[in-house]
Amino acid sequence: MTILSCLSVVLLFYTVCVTAVLSEKVPAPENVRVISLNMGLVLEWDPPQSTTNIFFNYTAEMKGWNTYEPVCLSSSSLSCDFTDNVSVFGTYQLRVRAEIHGETSDWVETKNVSVDEKTEISAPHVELRSRKGQTEVDITDPPMKKKNLRDVFGNIFYHIRFWKNRETIKEELIRQQNRVMLPGLEPLVNYCVEVEILYLNNTSQTSNITCLTNTPSNEVEPWLIAVVLLVSFLVVLVTVVLIFLAVWFGYRGCSIIFPDADLPEDLKKFLSQRSQSSILSAMQESTPVKEHFCELRILHKEPNSSVDSQQIEGPIRIQTHKNKCCIGADVKESSEEKSEMIFTTEQKPLLAEMRL
Repeated sequence: MTILSCLSVVLLFYTVCVTAVLSEKVPAPENVRVISLNMGLVLEWDPPQSTTNIFFNYTAEMKGWNTYEPVCLSSSSLSCDFTDNVSVFGTYQLRVRAEIHGETSDWVETKNVSVDEKTEISAPHVELRSRKGQTEVDITDPPMKKKNLRDVFGNIFYHIRFWKNRETIKEELIRQQNRVMLPGLEPLVNYCVEVEILYLNNTSQTSNITCLTNTPSNEVEPWLIAVVLLVSFLVVLVTVVLIFLAVWFGYRGCSIIFPDADLPEDLKKFLSQRSQSSILSAMQESTPVKEHFCELRILHKEPNSSVDSQQIEGPIRIQTHKNKCCIGADVKESSEEKSEMIFTTEQKPLLAEMRL
């Protein structure tokens, strides 16, 4: 019973309020205004302030030439977008009214509105680029809902303000180009920039403040570094390829000029064994090899005649068979010289002693 009693009271209160409103007159919307941003056209309003807890519907219309045409019918929204129904250079009159339970308020009309004169331009997009001690400002126009900004207003200008970061003194430039090089900047100093668009004696919204440190004037171009690295790599690569080709062709040439000789199997086996035994014996021997030599003594006999006292000369060849060592000598001796060796001709006897 308590819930039903509460619902009955609420319903009775709502009925009384609606009856009171209808008995007087439906109030009209308040604070009706036209908003035009980037070539758009929107009508906005506030609900009647004299009523509370009552929800109205609204109808908005547009007059182009002679008659009004409805654009938003019985909508609960507090705005109506006319952008798709207008042209950039047209002049229009808008109006709106409130509705409730089939009853309507009076129309609230606006003055004639020209889109190109009424519209407001949003802030441009700003980017900064620094290279070789210079900073460039790149400005992008905001997107329009109707056509392009330059198509509508023709020549537009950019109001550029720049200053050193954390300082108050600002320098100003007005340029028609959307890419501007800032003059007189110091290297390695942080600068801030903001931009506005000037059109039809109006000013767009101001862009966000963008800051960038100016680069030094002797900065090396990144593309130049890339080219140097690429050329160095190619030089190294070509050098390696040439060396490889030279080695390969040299090897092939040697193989053609000096082909491999096919030795007999017995000779290969003998050489292999000989090589292994030589290496092992050389590693095992710790003392140098003792040289073999032969000792030869020749006894001298005094000559008996004057003929024998004359200078005689002749070859002597002595050969031993120990260790297969051969000793040969050609010696000249005078009769006046004293020596332990005796040389004679085939007719004279030879006295010699060989010790091995």
